[in-house]
Amino acid sequence: MRSDGGFRSVDHRRLLNECPTVVGMMTSSLESGGSLDVAVRMVAAEGPKLSRRLFSEVVRTMDTKGSASMSKCLTDVMSDLPASAAGYRRALHMCMAASESGTDEERGRMLKDASDIALEAVKEMGDAYSATLNTPCMIVFGIGIMVPMILMSILPMLSVGGMMSVGDVDQDMISMITLVVIPASIIILSLSLRTKNPFLTTRFETRDLLKAAPLLIAIPMGFFYLGLDRGTDALLLFSLAPAAIVTVVLMWKDMADDKKRLRCEQGLRDSVFDMGNRILSGENFETASTDAIGTRAECSKVREEFSRELALCRGNVEAAINRSIRPVSEEMSIAYVDIHRCSLRNANDAGKLAISLGRQFQNQNHTRKKLELRLKGMTDMMLATAMLFAPLVLGMSISMLGPIQEIADFEAMGDTTTILTVYLVELSASISVLMASLGSGEGFCRMLWRFCTMSPIALMVFCVCCGVVI
Repeated sequence: MRSDGGFRSVDHRRLLNECPTVVGMMTSSLESGGSLDVAVRMVAAEGPKLSRRLFSEVVRTMDTKGSASMSKCLTDVMSDLPASAAGYRRALHMCMAASESGTDEERGRMLKDASDIALEAVKEMGDAYSATLNTPCMIVFGIGIMVPMILMSILPMLSVGGMMSVGDVDQDMISMITLVVIPASIIILSLSLRTKNPFLTTRFETRDLLKAAPLLIAIPMGFFYLGLDRGTDALLLFSLAPAAIVTVVLMWKDMADDKKRLRCEQGLRDSVFDMGNRILSGENFETASTDAIGTRAECSKVREEFSRELALCRGNVEAAINRSIRPVSEEMSIAYVDIHRCSLRNANDAGKLAISLGRQFQNQNHTRKKLELRLKGMTDMMLATAMLFAPLVLGMSISMLGPIQEIADFEAMGDTTTILTVYLVELSASISVLMASLGSGEGFCRMLWRFCTMSPIALMVFCVCCGVVI
């Protein structure tokens, strides 16, 4: 991982995104009485992906006697990072300085500065990232709606007495552009945005592909509809749309559980500050933590599990934390363990640590919510485009082309309608991939869920609009 294919090959933008989490982990370790060595080894074992690789190299160098001290080894590693990762480097240098401070107050102040530096680096990166999305999203809007509408509108004109024929431009070429070139362009643009997204944290899981199995119901339903000899205009509406609805119904519980887990994780982050105040007021760790979690309705289930594990753990509180909190949030589990370890030595220090971590978590939440709000306008526009605006505009275009079709004696209206229904399904899939590539990203399950909710609505809106005159 050196400069010949090492630390400089690390995606520094995603490394910056991990900086607040790394600083939080090091803060919890240092404030709970751990050394810099302990803090580095914690990040190497349980930190975010890229930082874990980086810190693991530091640990290997130390264990093989490749450096005189952990501080020097970490400094050498930081010097290998590119200039664009300066915020990450400055924050870690501040953590290193805090580990060598002489007083608790000075250490706390330095760790707070490290957290502020990390959050500011993420904020600046988020501003730069959101500013680069305007053009790609407008390109998707343009080629996703306007180009297909224009292409389908000129089909009848190409047959008016042969006067408006344009070389080799015919229905087959227009169909190829609509069904292949445009969706492929949107997918390529989406994947490009995904690779450049510094906030992407989700990973593709192969087992998630099984969630798409119910969509195979569309195949026999499609053959059944074709057997009715009613044409192909509404083929996808009566085959893919029901299959997508079945998929949504089967995924409903998993999506609801994941949403509850995210709300619960947020509640746990908010509870840390309250827990610190309770510890400082004289409560022990067990009482303060369970009461702080219990004040949030979204964490009621975790509170019950945590209380039960505390009653059965026979003094092994860390095991109780890991069994009840780690399934919800690994980061919160680490924070709770560090606060508990600190409470065994000094309750006041544990309370101060919890308050310090709570402030960091609140600042992180505030920074990332601002970034999400900036992206919300774009994502809402993309969703409305694929689900309502595109099928509405294309459907009304088909309806208004009826008189031109009669004048030009153009008999391909049925094919045009079928082509556009296929295109709307492809557009829903493309927009699902695009939206999953923005912000913190989404996994395959959330992408599939969005496609299965968008495509039936888009098909129904389009068929209704065409049905006005058809």
